[in-house]
Amino acid sequence: MDSAKFERMENYSAVARLQIELNPKDCERLGLQNFLFATAEGESGRKARCMIFANPDIESGKAKASKRLLERIGFDSPTVIIRKEPYQFVRRGIPKIEHINENAVFATKDLIEKYGDQVELINISNGYRMKLGLKEHENKQLKNKVFINRYQMLLLGLDGGQADRLAIMKSGGDADPSFLPRLFAEIRGGYHALLRSVGQIFVGYRQLDLRVGYIYPFDENHRLCRIHPNIAKFLGLEENDRVIVSYNQKEVELPVLYLDTGNAGEVIKIENEFIDSHLYIGIPATVRFDLGIPNIGTVVRVRRSTKFLLKKHINKLSLPMIALYFTIFSLVENNVQRLLLVLVISPLIIFASLSEERAKVK
Repeated sequence: MDSAKFERMENYSAVARLQIELNPKDCERLGLQNFLFATAEGESGRKARCMIFANPDIESGKAKASKRLLERIGFDSPTVIIRKEPYQFVRRGIPKIEHINENAVFATKDLIEKYGDQVELINISNGYRMKLGLKEHENKQLKNKVFINRYQMLLLGLDGGQADRLAIMKSGGDADPSFLPRLFAEIRGGYHALLRSVGQIFVGYRQLDLRVGYIYPFDENHRLCRIHPNIAKFLGLEENDRVIVSYNQKEVELPVLYLDTGNAGEVIKIENEFIDSHLYIGIPATVRFDLGIPNIGTVVRVRRSTKFLLKKHINKLSLPMIALYFTIFSLVENNVQRLLLVLVISPLIIFASLSEERAKVK
C-alpha cells in the first residue's frame, strides 16, 4: 500500500517543520519510517512534502499535523491523504582510496536508475541525514550499495554496515520554478561560483561537512554559529571570523564562536564526546529555517568566507595600494599605461599581502 486517508486531529503540533504524526501500526502498514518524507494532501488537493513520525499516543486511523504543514494543505481539511515516497535500505560499500576525496559518491547502477544522481541518505534511528551527488560505480554487477567513507559514516551516526538503518531517497525540494526565476537562480549561482574561485585564489579555504546541532539558549537570538576550536583551526578561522554555511543550494554567512568544550553536552547528543563535538556546528533556529534544514542532525557544508577575510585585511592592503598608485601616477604620464599598470600590479600586491592567510589552509 502506497497511500491511505486519515482523519486529521483538531489539535496540531507547533514544531517548526512540515511534519505529520501517525500511529506506529499505520506507519508499518504504509511502510513509513521515522525521519523519512512522504507527501501529504488535503481535501482541496493542495500537497506538501512532510516528515513522518510514529507516535503511539495517536489513535490508529488518525493523523496529527504540524501547524506549518496545515498552512500548506489547508486548516479546513478534515482528512489528509498520506502517500509514501520511494525509499529503500542500502548497504555501505568501502570506496577506493583514490575516490575518497571526490565531491560525488559512487553508487551502484540500480540505485542511480531508481533515485537519480541527487539523493539523501538518512539514518532512521537518529534522523542524521546528508544530501549527496552520486556517480555510477564501475562494477556493474553490484547492487544496492553506496560507497561512503569513514567520515561520512560518522556524520550519519553509523558504526557498521547497518543495512536496516540507512535509507536512501530521492533528494527533494520545491517544485521547479518558472523560466525567469530559474534563469536568475542560474545566473546567481554562476556569479557566486566565480566569487568562490577568485576567493580561493587570493585567500583560499577548506570546506568541511558538519552535523547541525542546537546552539546555547543565550545564542538563539543572534545570527551566529558555534564550532569546535580544532575545527575552526582546520578551516583557517579565528573566533568572530565568518563562515559560509550551505545546504540545498542555499547559503548564509555567519560569525563563528567556539564551542565551550567543557559544556558540549548542553547542545550535543553525546555518544562519543570527542568525535561528536568535532562533527558539530550549532546554528540558531531562524537560520535553520532560512536554509530549509529539516531537523537536527542534518549535514551541511561549511567553509570560511573569503569576502569577509578580504574586508578584514583591508588595512593591510590599503598602505601598499596607496603607495602603488602614488608611484604609478608620479612616474607615468600616459593614462592608458597608468590603467594597465594598476590592473596588472594590484592583484599581485593583494596576492602577496594575503599570503599569511592563505598559508592557514594550504
